[in-house]
Amino acid sequence: MKEFLEYRAEVEIQERLQHQDRCFEISGRMDGFFDRKPARIEEIKSAFQIEDLARKLQADHPYVLQLKTYGYFHFLKTGELPDLVFQLVSTRNSKTLEINVPLDLVEYQKWLGRRLAVLSDEVSQTEKNRLRRRNAGKRLVFPFDTPRKIQPELIARIEKGLETNQRLLLQAPTGMGKTAGVLYPTLKEALSRGQRVVYITPKNSQHRVAEQAVEQFQERGTPIRCLTLTAKSKLCLKTEPLCHPDYCEYAKDHYTKIAKAGIGEQLAKKKKFLAKTFTALAKEHQCCPFELQFEAVPLADVVICDYNYVIGTRGSQGRVSTNTIGEVGKPSLIIDEAHNLPSRGMETFSPSLSSSFLAKLHDSASTLPSRFQYLFRELIDVAIQLLCQCSPQGSAKSSRITPPLAPFLEHDLKIRAYLSRYLESDAEIIAGDPVLRLASYWGDFTAAFNFVSEENRSEFFTTFQPHSTGGTVKITCCDASELLKPCFNLFEQVIAFSATLKPFEFYARLSGLASERLVTSEFPSPFDPRRRKVLLIPQVSTKFSERPHNSPKIAEVIQRIIPLKQGNYFVFLPSFSFLEQVRSVFIPPVGFEVRSQEREMNQRDILELIAHLTQAKSPTVVFAVQGGVFSEGIDYPGDAAIGAFIVGPPLPTFDLEREEMRKYYQQRYGAGFDYAYAFPAMAKAVQAAGRIIRSETDRGIIILLDGRFLQNTYSQSMPADWFHHSPQELVSDSILGDVRRFWASSD
Repeated sequence: MKEFLEYRAEVEIQERLQHQDRCFEISGRMDGFFDRKPARIEEIKSAFQIEDLARKLQADHPYVLQLKTYGYFHFLKTGELPDLVFQLVSTRNSKTLEINVPLDLVEYQKWLGRRLAVLSDEVSQTEKNRLRRRNAGKRLVFPFDTPRKIQPELIARIEKGLETNQRLLLQAPTGMGKTAGVLYPTLKEALSRGQRVVYITPKNSQHRVAEQAVEQFQERGTPIRCLTLTAKSKLCLKTEPLCHPDYCEYAKDHYTKIAKAGIGEQLAKKKKFLAKTFTALAKEHQCCPFELQFEAVPLADVVICDYNYVIGTRGSQGRVSTNTIGEVGKPSLIIDEAHNLPSRGMETFSPSLSSSFLAKLHDSASTLPSRFQYLFRELIDVAIQLLCQCSPQGSAKSSRITPPLAPFLEHDLKIRAYLSRYLESDAEIIAGDPVLRLASYWGDFTAAFNFVSEENRSEFFTTFQPHSTGGTVKITCCDASELLKPCFNLFEQVIAFSATLKPFEFYARLSGLASERLVTSEFPSPFDPRRRKVLLIPQVSTKFSERPHNSPKIAEVIQRIIPLKQGNYFVFLPSFSFLEQVRSVFIPPVGFEVRSQEREMNQRDILELIAHLTQAKSPTVVFAVQGGVFSEGIDYPGDAAIGAFIVGPPLPTFDLEREEMRKYYQQRYGAGFDYAYAFPAMAKAVQAAGRIIRSETDRGIIILLDGRFLQNTYSQSMPADWFHHSPQELVSDSILGDVRRFWASSD
């Protein structure tokens, strides 16, 4: 009982340490403190497998240095050395393990001196960087002599939002120069605070647009530095990107190597941060090129990267927003193509396990050394068995389930133990190594499974989907907003923009941006409305049950309209199966070539088709799917595409998963069908329509086929400049006559 009376939990401790002309105030919180002679300081750490953690607790481990620092601070205050103890607790079975940590004052003080010297250098570099940014901000000018139409209004709106600390959700059409229009005021404000801008995109292919905008500022004499983060798989110097010191010599002692080599100082002198720069430094100093990028993040003024560096679940999340010592304030965040945020957030937290994938891994066991094959196959057999046991008895349909957590976690422990033995052996790690794939696949799912099994997680549900090889267990996230909100709180300003963000309420809610600070704005097209013709044909139905009957009608509409103006046209359909139906009955007019998007299409074929359209060798009709590679993120300027047929809203598949989402949205937001079906479909439809009219000299037609486009559920997602009061204005009594007159007026 006396021992408990001496014990205090969560005890704050702090100390001021002087190094040269700087004073560092360091504080922490001891998990447990026994007030006796000698005092006892405890740090409590939890892990699924505490034996693994215990092996990692070497002298230079951050946890060990943390505990020693608490002990040293106690010594400074009392002149007495305390006992230092780790209490490791297993989250698997509550088992505990006690580890004593010796404190050698001489060795610790040597380490502390080195560490304070490094921190002092970091503060000096931070101060220089902050001053450099402020000077750059004063020199920042808009990169064009004459802004495009509407650009000044966009810039003014953002400037006002930044001044009043608002978050902005902006719908701005393609062609108005919104990348430069958003980056200019955001960068100017951030630089004035000595801070950087983080610019995220949903696809790596869209990085180049942001890079070009930064280059335009640089060409006007603004000395800003840009860093585009490259994926680990592209930078890794090993056959397989496995960041484990027992396997990768570049991961081993990475931070010690870069400190000794002074890589931070070398990077500070660079004007450009290129992937080849990090690769060269990594090879020279035997450190990790992917991790080296993050050494340059505090030095860059603009960091361009994928969404997952801000909203992902992996260790990279938050690394682009973390401040270095001495840095003031927070970075600003720009979110490009923000209509992707809700779906990307949900996908991030919706892992699955498939027996067919596991079966393929089972077949790859022969690529392993013979001594590892038997147990590997056994682990996969048990994994498939556990997965299939989740199937409700006698059910041949997809079902909502509550799978048992404990067996999955137990099996994860066995897989990780097997992985440890595998990595400690002399086995060669090959590209696509099956052991690594199994550990990652099962581990990612069980980590998410453990998280979503917590109480009050109504935005998650789990389903079992049977198929010929067994089935798939999938965790579905209906609404990632509560998980995304903390990510955005790491930034001073948040500006999200896209050409497709209506209705604003839907995107604000599901993206995690909804708050009292949020302001929404829609900007009109900067182009002469007479250069674009939007028409709606309500007599055609694209409902699933009516598609076979209406496919010939759709083909006929296309066949009659495109001869009125020779050129390239896109036909965007809701699915590949519907695409194949319509194309099979489509008879191209004389002189027209027909191309189609394929289900599996490599990058070379995609680029070849785009080149074909750009070269304008012959008028071409391209059948493609809404939401696919040709309907978002690609420009077709000039004659590359002069028309688009938007064949129906591409409603998601009506299945158990989508219906469960609809129920959640109805209960949470009172708009089940709209949130689950209509709004996601219209985002794809409007994006597809946006491929037409990309510059002030373009002319084109957009034909909407389906009566549902007249309904408010769908039309409220349309850009405001498509019609004045009602989508009924887009319905014509003479389609061919209207199209003919449009082209005649533009010739």
